[in-house]
Amino acid sequence: MDNSKPEVGSDTPALPTQPLGTTEQETPAATAKRSSWPLRLTLLLSLLLALLACAIGAYLFWQLQQQQADNAQLATTLEQVKQAPEARLQALEQQLRSDRQQNQQQQGAIEQLSDAQQQMQTRIATLAQRNPNHWMAAEAEYLVRMAGRKLWLEKDPQTATGLLQAADERIAAMQEPSLMPLRRALANDMAAVSAIKNTDIAGTVFTLDGIITKLDKLPLNRVGSQQMEPEAENKMSDSIGDWQSNLSKTWSALKEDFFTIRKISSDITPLLSPQQEWYLFENIRNKLLQSQLALYQYDELNYRQSLAMARKWIQQYFDLDDPRTEEVLTAINALSSLQLDPINLTKFESSAQLKQLVTYGELMPGAEL
Repeated sequence: MDNSKPEVGSDTPALPTQPLGTTEQETPAATAKRSSWPLRLTLLLSLLLALLACAIGAYLFWQLQQQQADNAQLATTLEQVKQAPEARLQALEQQLRSDRQQNQQQQGAIEQLSDAQQQMQTRIATLAQRNPNHWMAAEAEYLVRMAGRKLWLEKDPQTATGLLQAADERIAAMQEPSLMPLRRALANDMAAVSAIKNTDIAGTVFTLDGIITKLDKLPLNRVGSQQMEPEAENKMSDSIGDWQSNLSKTWSALKEDFFTIRKISSDITPLLSPQQEWYLFENIRNKLLQSQLALYQYDELNYRQSLAMARKWIQQYFDLDDPRTEEVLTAINALSSLQLDPINLTKFESSAQLKQLVTYGELMPGAEL
């Protein structure tokens, strides 16, 4: 191998000793520019990592705050759940204390009632021992109360007078001179009740019931067919010579068979339909029932008005020639004259004195007033 260098000026070019595109010496700016790109890339990556770390930290912080809020709410709920049984227990304890207090109060009231009952029994026994006629006075007081019931509720002065007389007999049998004011009051009560006019309410009501029962049997007004007796001049003769007169009479009879005209001077009520008849009977029955109610109420005005209306309808729509109709109208006319005197007596003088006698065993001072 020939290691000799080529000669200068030979045709073969000399090989370069450095890479292509490079100079023997680079500039500082090019070196600095080439070294800043990795640095920028590193800084960018660091910034991205820092932002990512901040986002992750913020998310974790938000999650922590949310968990703390949930924990606080859960703690509040647990506290409420814990307090609910305690509040219920306190309410039950308070209710139990209230029930105990009520039971104690009721027990006290029962004891008071028991004491009062014992005192009353003792008082009654004392009164009975002091006055042996105590039960006779109680019986007289009961008879007077029954007399008031008969007088004001049942409107029966006669029975009330008998009950007052029975009470006076009980007081007289006690043979107590101190009870003279009571006997005087009983006498005044009997006189006041006896002065009341006795009206037979029950008998009048039964009479009205009988009239109501007879209503369905009363005959209504009917326009009957009046059969006219043949007149003497319309009779036909047996003689042959009277044939013209007989023919005229026959013709007149034939006309009367087809055409009949009668003049009626009296007022006749037209016939009623079945429905109208039913309403008529029911209205009359209703008026009679109203008169019965007015009797029990001592209402003389309504009593008379109801009877008057029933009588008017019977006279207008029923056959007045029938004996049954006449009987009903006679009974209604008799009932219309009934007098109903009001009971002005409101209380008995002997009631207060009898109550004192039963309660205390004797009449209190001023009882006769």
